[in-house]
Amino acid sequence: MLDAHGHAENRLAACGYSLGTTFAPNWMDWPMFYHGNPVEARPGMVFFIHIIVFDSDRGMAMTLGETVEVTETGCARLSAAALELVVN
Repeated sequence: MLDAHGHAENRLAACGYSLGTTFAPNWMDWPMFYHGNPVEARPGMVFFIHIIVFDSDRGMAMTLGETVEVTETGCARLSAAALELVVN
């Protein structure tokens, strides 16, 4: 969707990663979410899903994210924060 609106150069290729036990110096667990990743999301897996859009020419960035658990019927949202955008 970002590509279709002219933001292909402003988005990152990965858009999330799994959560679980991890050890330094790694701050996230494998697998990461990216196009073509062969790993199948299965019930019981927990993921932090995010979208980061940045414009390095202007020095601006924005990100949205939430934590979800994969269930037998889809996913359950685990994040407590509301999904509304904050505009200053």
